[in-house]
Amino acid sequence: MTEVKICGLMSERDVRLSGDADRLGFVVATGTRRSLQPSTARKLMGMAGRPTVVVVTSAEPGFVIELARDLRPDAVQLNGPVGPEAMARITEEVGCEVWAVVSIGAKRPPVDRAMLSLADRVVLDTASAQGGGCGVMHDLNISAELVKELGPSTSLAGGLTPENVAEAIARVRPGMVDVSSGVETNGMKDAFKIKRFIDEVRGCH
Repeated sequence: MTEVKICGLMSERDVRLSGDADRLGFVVATGTRRSLQPSTARKLMGMAGRPTVVVVTSAEPGFVIELARDLRPDAVQLNGPVGPEAMARITEEVGCEVWAVVSIGAKRPPVDRAMLSLADRVVLDTASAQGGGCGVMHDLNISAELVKELGPSTSLAGGLTPENVAEAIARVRPGMVDVSSGVETNGMKDAFKIKRFIDEVRGCH
């Protein structure tokens, strides 16, 4: 069954609305619109009742390791570029799952299989200046090829909405779908869109 991650949660209300998702994502210390201070993230993650994912753009091992020790998420998602040495240290010392992001632009990106093999999960997201989270869908044919290569646990993100998620799952066959802006209205999480998104995913099985 394809799992659902609702990302970019910013308030207690967002956490409550997303309670039927499989995993909840919190963007921390990135300087982007949905970015939380660690103290706020800690409070919201304590309410989650679901596995939590901390999303960061920094791949500096010391920062990631200390942040994970402070917040104790179930996974850390590295949205920024990360080299093999940094990935090796993070996965060894972080104390939770580590998710790596492959950014997809107009063409199929090169895939460092050795580096990605260190990650617990790979997230396929649309390339952007902030390392993902742009709310734009990429070429799903590329993602479908990468899922076949990287394995069925691979996650799909980028431009997913209640209207297109079922088709995306049928084409790509990801182990998880990851949504943020696609379940928002005027920049805020929308209860109706979240419910419909989750219902559409569950209905695929």
